[in-house]
Amino acid sequence: MSNDLRVLLVEDDSDIAFLIKINIIKAFPEVEVHITQTKEDALNILQKYKYDFDIILLDYLLGDITGLDILEEIRKITDIPVLIITGQGSEEVAVKAMKMGAQDYIVKRGRFFSKIPEIIENIKTKKSRYDKNKIFLAFYRFGTSGTEPIYVNRIPEEYEEIKETVILSLGVMLYTLFGMGEIDKLESSSIISGPVRIPKMKDYYATSLLYIVEDKNQMDKRLEGKDYCIVALAYPFEYQDIAQGIEKIRNILNKFFESINDVSEISEKVKDVEEQIYNVISWF
Repeated sequence: MSNDLRVLLVEDDSDIAFLIKINIIKAFPEVEVHITQTKEDALNILQKYKYDFDIILLDYLLGDITGLDILEEIRKITDIPVLIITGQGSEEVAVKAMKMGAQDYIVKRGRFFSKIPEIIENIKTKKSRYDKNKIFLAFYRFGTSGTEPIYVNRIPEEYEEIKETVILSLGVMLYTLFGMGEIDKLESSSIISGPVRIPKMKDYYATSLLYIVEDKNQMDKRLEGKDYCIVALAYPFEYQDIAQGIEKIRNILNKFFESINDVSEISEKVKDVEEQIYNVISWF
């Protein structure tokens, strides 16, 4: 998460959007306010900035759709705080929004826009239950003789000296538990384990997902030009409830692997999706 405040405002009335933005800037001079008018643009900018926003402001009426339509899509990915902006007499809408996961709402009444900074101040103090430095992602591919790390960017500091051993242990564990015969029966994006203890790491567990990808260099005829990529999310046992948010992580990974045309592209693009996932976890 960036140190400065970053806000996404979804509002199709440019005059109202301007007033809201000005009032936010007065209260938070270092703020970044990104304004969009459509559902597509809002979701695209969230992905572009890897879900690194502190709050999302959603107007209720947006042409042919409502802010609740966007809220529903946002909640499939992230728990970033959302403030719904409704018209007068829309209390029922506000109640529905809160049930869908909005943190708060404000009614367009009088100088409502001047009250938004105070609401942001109250919301933005939310802290994650998790220390992201204790969580890491590992990407593996299956070969004919075992697993091969594709990408492991970081590992908790206390295990840095045995990093290679940890990576090897995690790969062997996955390969042992999910031999080629079993994996061949699974579909892409399957959650194949979790929580499973990671050897060599005291009180560390992993939840793993499988993706089937093209592999132009795959020589094993049994695999027919395909490879099996395992993504393991590793975390301390005390964070085991993080697995409850695995669907949000899977939705991000699904989009990522849809963009992969060959297994060789994973290492080139994985840093981007890694940051998205860490930012999403920060709001669990």
